[in-house]
Amino acid sequence: MRHSSVLFATSAVLALAAIPAHAQSASPAAAQAADAAPQAAEQSGGLEEIVVTAQKREQNLQDVPVAVSAIGADQIEARGVATFTDVARVSPSLTITENTNATGSSINLRGIGTFSFSIGIEPSVAIVVDDVALLQQAQAFSGLNDIARLEVLRGPQGTLFGKNASAGVINIVTQGPTKTLTGSVGAVLTTDDQRRIEGMLSGPLTQGVGFRLNAFYDDRDGYVKNLNTGHDLNGERSYGVRGRVDVEAASNLDVVLTGAYSNTKSNGLVRTFRSVNPGASVFGAPIAGSIVGIEPSDDNYKIRLDTEPENVSKQAMFTGHATLDLGGANLVSITAYQDWRFNFIEDLDTLGTPTLLNTADPTSILPNGSSAVANFHAKNFTQELRLVSTGSRRLDYLFALFYANGDTTRDYARGPNAATSWDASAKTETFAAFAQLTYDITDTTHLDGGIRYNHEKIGASFLNTTNVAVPPANNASCLSECTGSGTDDRVTYKVSLRQDVADQVMVYASYATGYKGQGFDISTGFTPTRAANPVRPETSQAYEIGVKSRFLDDKVQLNLTGFWTDFKDFQAQGGVTLPDGTIIPQLSNVGSLRSRGVEAELSARPTRLLRIDASAAYTDAKIREFANAPCYTGQTAAQGCLPVAGGATFQDLSGATLANSPKFKYNIAVNYDVETPSLPFDGFVTAEWAYQSRVKLDLLGSPVSYQGAYGVFNGSIGIHGRDEKDFRVALFVNNLFDKSYATSLGYTGSSNAQAVAQLLPRNSRRYFGIRTRVGF
Repeated sequence: MRHSSVLFATSAVLALAAIPAHAQSASPAAAQAADAAPQAAEQSGGLEEIVVTAQKREQNLQDVPVAVSAIGADQIEARGVATFTDVARVSPSLTITENTNATGSSINLRGIGTFSFSIGIEPSVAIVVDDVALLQQAQAFSGLNDIARLEVLRGPQGTLFGKNASAGVINIVTQGPTKTLTGSVGAVLTTDDQRRIEGMLSGPLTQGVGFRLNAFYDDRDGYVKNLNTGHDLNGERSYGVRGRVDVEAASNLDVVLTGAYSNTKSNGLVRTFRSVNPGASVFGAPIAGSIVGIEPSDDNYKIRLDTEPENVSKQAMFTGHATLDLGGANLVSITAYQDWRFNFIEDLDTLGTPTLLNTADPTSILPNGSSAVANFHAKNFTQELRLVSTGSRRLDYLFALFYANGDTTRDYARGPNAATSWDASAKTETFAAFAQLTYDITDTTHLDGGIRYNHEKIGASFLNTTNVAVPPANNASCLSECTGSGTDDRVTYKVSLRQDVADQVMVYASYATGYKGQGFDISTGFTPTRAANPVRPETSQAYEIGVKSRFLDDKVQLNLTGFWTDFKDFQAQGGVTLPDGTIIPQLSNVGSLRSRGVEAELSARPTRLLRIDASAAYTDAKIREFANAPCYTGQTAAQGCLPVAGGATFQDLSGATLANSPKFKYNIAVNYDVETPSLPFDGFVTAEWAYQSRVKLDLLGSPVSYQGAYGVFNGSIGIHGRDEKDFRVALFVNNLFDKSYATSLGYTGSSNAQAVAQLLPRNSRRYFGIRTRVGF
């Protein structure tokens, strides 16, 4: 702990408290220039300059040798990006796989993501909020509020963002204080019974002190009808508040303090039946009794459940960000603490009729079937200290130290069928040192290089609290607490060469190594063997070439990227199917993967009133080697499920496509402003079309897990004041053509007479709404 004590003592000189929101290292002059960019673009009729922090310093998007999708507050509002899942419409190769609760969802970039039930495995795509990475991926699945900018960094970003960014980063930057006292009140009302209100107040408190306070309340009814109770499931109620204070503590010291809290309660997501074979059953109970009044189909929004789900997420984050201007360089300290609690209960059998405790005993009736309950608690402290060069120079540099200490606990219980219960914890402590240098070889040739050393210590504990009639020998099921630990040291690096081939045209090539830390498969079935053998780290080698260009007087921006990434020891969640049909999760290292493809992003402003944004991606993401993969539920020998000693089975997934990785994905958004000089307001029209090709939603390749290609159209029409702060009113439609699609598909029931269950997200249905905002 000596190294962390030195780091804390140094950073304490800078950080007056612990809390962030805006971890920028740019000077006030740079911030003013960024603020002025949209106005200058508006006057010239061209595209605004987009400033990003993809390399932990404020830079023009077009100067960064990284594949980045970025949109600002205006586009976020115009395109209706209101939830985290909406971010998938912003980036050409981002997909999000939703599950029955957020802890089972997956975020994927270029086909690479992490689907794991274990609290001991970090995501492949890091979620960073105001320069602070979230510990658990599930923390990200909440509403977006008061956002200044969204950045999606594609490809390994471990050099600057650490071991949980092996596939990329989603960087969320919230709004900061305004220079004058301003405020706004907004509301959303939809035909699917969403009612949302939000407010913001911002401005100076006194000389050198500014503040921003925003809050929201959101109440949305469900869209899946439980015929057993008449209740609407998959609804959500949430509220939250964020406060920020910017203090000019001295002429060369700026401090930003931020605190945020959110509370979200939902009664789903629940699955519905897409198809049911005659005679299908779950735990000895015929499914037929639970589909009375229901027609299983790909647009079935009805279910019968005897246990209605409930998910509750409570999250708090406090950050302190201090910047000391040393003259020619800034010393930056970022101190953060996050606390996240998540609880869920869900129906295990997905039925609304009684099941049997023992399928061989018709008298062992369970009137309310079986359910599963879990409680999570994650805490994480992080400290980062950076020295960042400022001003114009031939050599720019960033040197940094980083420390993190995270602790996640989980208890889980299910039954009476497939009964199990356990308590577990996962700990991680990380120390890292990293650097990045940019050298201008000539006025038009630039070399970027970065390196990171990462030291990590992990630990796990697991206590099986299941009541068993005959305890196994040698504590094989952790009836006494099983513990494990591990350490790892790793060096990753990145190098890129940029060449300015013309005014506002840059080409680049880069090579990067990626790394995702080892972890424990903490889930049902944990054993001393798992405790002694953490899942190995996954590593990657990434090659990327790109072109970033602007032309026609800043009216057109075109960025092209080609990428090729090889992964080794990829961490993947599978499952082992027991004789009674119960699936036991199992995390393992896939031999190797390959993700390669081409991405294109276009923004155009042919006239001052018309803006077009488009993106497209072709992604070939495949498993190169996974010879001993688990079989999917119901897989036969003819379908490739082969037996091995001990009664286990396996399949060879080498050559298979990765889950939720569409070959083609594209998006086109159009915004047209309508001037009405004779009226005290102007109008606008927006239209957006998003399409993706056929995908499989199960890594193991179940034939029923394929979602066909689909496209979704969203649009809006409205009016706004001449000063955008005055007011804005929009009538909008989601999924105009009512195209139903699933984000999860798989078998449920016994393996000899199966049924297919699906998860249909809210946006798979058409709904209309009105969105208003009034400023003052």
